[in-house]
Amino acid sequence: MSGETELWGGKVERSPDGLTYSRVAKVTGVSVPTLTKNTRQRTTLDSPAKIHEYGEGFAEPGDLSISCLYTAEGFAAAKADEARAGGTYYRITLASGDAFDCRMITPVVEVAGLDQLDADATFTLSGKTSGETEFTAAA
Repeated sequence: MSGETELWGGKVERSPDGLTYSRVAKVTGVSVPTLTKNTRQRTTLDSPAKIHEYGEGFAEPGDLSISCLYTAEGFAAAKADEARAGGTYYRITLASGDAFDCRMITPVVEVAGLDQLDADATFTLSGKTSGETEFTAAA
C-alpha cells in the first residue's frame, strides 16, 4: 500500500559514543522507545466542585528492544553493549530515511530459541533508555 513504511530495508546501528556507528547484524525486529508523560495530582481545598486537578510531571523515556538471529559475533557485540559503562547509542533508520536515535543505559541480553529442535536461535537486547528519543525526518 502506498505511503506505508516497514522495517524491512532499514537498518539498526550501535555506537559507544554517539559519533561512530556500526550496523547491528541479523535484526528481526525493533521497538522504538515510547515517551510516557506522567501527571501529578494537584488537588487542594480550593479545587472547584470537588474535582481532582492535575499538572504535568516528569516523563519516562521508555525501553528499547532489538531482536536478532543468533550469531557468535552478534551476540559478542550485544554482550559488549551490556557491559559498557554509560550505555550505548542506537540509531534505527527506516527504508524511507526517517531515523530514531536513543541511548540505552541498562541493556540486558536474553537468548531464546534453544528449547526447540526446529527453531532459530535468537537473542534480544533490551533495556531502559535515557533522555528523549530523537526523530529525524528523511531529507
